[in-house]
Amino acid sequence: MQLPLFPLDVVAFPGMTVPLYVFEARYRRLVRWVLAHEPKRFVLVLGKPAALDAGEPPMHRVGTVMDVVRVEERADGTFEVLAHGQERVAVEPGEREEVPEPDGNTRTLYFTEYVPLPLERHDLNEERVAAWDALEAFRRYADLVFAFDAQRQIDANMPDDPLYQASLVCANLRVPSLSRQVLLEAPSLIERFQLAQKLIDERLTAHAPASETET
Repeated sequence: MQLPLFPLDVVAFPGMTVPLYVFEARYRRLVRWVLAHEPKRFVLVLGKPAALDAGEPPMHRVGTVMDVVRVEERADGTFEVLAHGQERVAVEPGEREEVPEPDGNTRTLYFTEYVPLPLERHDLNEERVAAWDALEAFRRYADLVFAFDAQRQIDANMPDDPLYQASLVCANLRVPSLSRQVLLEAPSLIERFQLAQKLIDERLTAHAPASETET
């Protein structure tokens, strides 16, 4: 099965809902393609400058399948899309479509084969230990960078499944997109938690008063 690719400066995780404003002609074409097929899906993938991979599609090689929840077409032909993250997949651009733009040029809409790339799962107790450590660090991080009621919001929205707990943490870290991509590409769920905790600890250390970081 082929799915269209939407490269953006966004990394999505399973269970994460993403609002998108779609205005480029090739991605308006993507939306129309999705609406004409079942299930209504595309792959969201982190884009990168074409110069970094000369001759290759300018995107990373791991993305997330997105189920379309809602689409609203505006009077100017653009779309507002709400999409929900499912499993991650290997991005293997193959089929492509050249889409004409208003400026007279054409730009490429890429498609990929649907190649699931599941996370390695380990003993549930081991995953829960890794989740516990990462979540405790995340709560400290949230107290530092979010609103005063962050703890209540975290507890109210925390899922039971460690996979989605990891997604909640990864989606809410204020880190560059490339760091999020590293989290997405983690081989296992435990490693995703460990990498997230490492990023959190680095940021907590950076914000700590000088007296707390002196040795």
